[in-house]
Amino acid sequence: MFTSVSIYYLMTFLIFYAYCGYLIILHMLSLFGKQINGYEEITSFPSLTILVPCYNEEVLVESKVINFEKVDYPKEKMKVVFLDGGSEDDTFKKLQRFTIGHDYIHVVKTSERGKINQLNDYLPQVDSDIVVCTDMDAILKKDVLKRIVHGFQQDPKVGVIGAQVIPQNCSKLETQYWDDQNVLRILESKVHSSSIVIAPCYAFRRNLLLFFPPDCVADDIYISFLANSRGYKVKYIQDAIVYETRTPTNLNELITHKFRKGNAYQIELLRYLYTLPNMLPRWKLIFLTKFLQIIIMPWILIFYALCSLSLSLSGIVYLKIVVVSVGILFISLVITSLLMKQQRRNISTIKGKKSILSLFLITNFILLINGLSFPFYKQSSKYPKVKASE
Repeated sequence: MFTSVSIYYLMTFLIFYAYCGYLIILHMLSLFGKQINGYEEITSFPSLTILVPCYNEEVLVESKVINFEKVDYPKEKMKVVFLDGGSEDDTFKKLQRFTIGHDYIHVVKTSERGKINQLNDYLPQVDSDIVVCTDMDAILKKDVLKRIVHGFQQDPKVGVIGAQVIPQNCSKLETQYWDDQNVLRILESKVHSSSIVIAPCYAFRRNLLLFFPPDCVADDIYISFLANSRGYKVKYIQDAIVYETRTPTNLNELITHKFRKGNAYQIELLRYLYTLPNMLPRWKLIFLTKFLQIIIMPWILIFYALCSLSLSLSGIVYLKIVVVSVGILFISLVITSLLMKQQRRNISTIKGKKSILSLFLITNFILLINGLSFPFYKQSSKYPKVKASE
């Protein structure tokens, strides 16, 4: 029983670290870090190539073009390229019509469908200092590009910058998920480097990437891991706001979307696992924590529940061990919840009722299914998107 109890204590510690300890560490270290803010002191405006992959998105064309017109950045320094993946609706025709008279906007019909293929089709032609990737359903606030550029100019070690994405008209669970994830990414940025950026809007230095690997599914996760593995920092900027209009509005859409994203996350975690010995210490800690949370933890939770039941039935001594261990985890979760609440006051721009327990159970269920299906489930960047919010 000594071995069983030792394993039980180890699992208790891993659960504590994955769901409580990591956040506590980020909270403490963030008190000595700083977020990239402001943009008024920009001394020069580097050239930007803004890539917008699209496929069958005619309803979003006009709003996206109007959004670029309103963005506050010198148009002579911007080159917006819509990358059409052979749309079967009027996306290409509408792009040609609505971009007439906008010399900085270009429309390209790529030879491939799928976001990664579309990006790779055009990336060799990019000669600007910075590349910005944004989705058709992302509405950029007026100052987003200036804030991104300022982030690069403030620290030459920054290789990738992500805007803070705020979902519109989504389900309550999706609201909670984005709220928590935004808080964590901003804390990671303050401490050292964000684990990932988000696809609706991010930017990277041109010399960081020639093209994405063909088997890449999530460009936002890949580019973040690539930058971190090469010693660059990834920053998630709190004040660079982008609104996402295409978000899950019901449980079915939420599970489908998170399952696909979880699978893509696992692909990149396993892809970069071999670089672990060469990682910088702080990024190594972040990477291993994500590996624990996403790939290992759902299995530990199941095994922990079974061990708790088994020990509870093995006698009063072991029952006390279970009660103390679970009690410590409960208290830790309460403290962590209070820390998250405090961070939301300082960071969160998303309002809505919280469903912490429901989201926790659903997220870990999806990750468990991801683990079971990983050897058999294959996906690409060609996937049906949820309906855009009106």
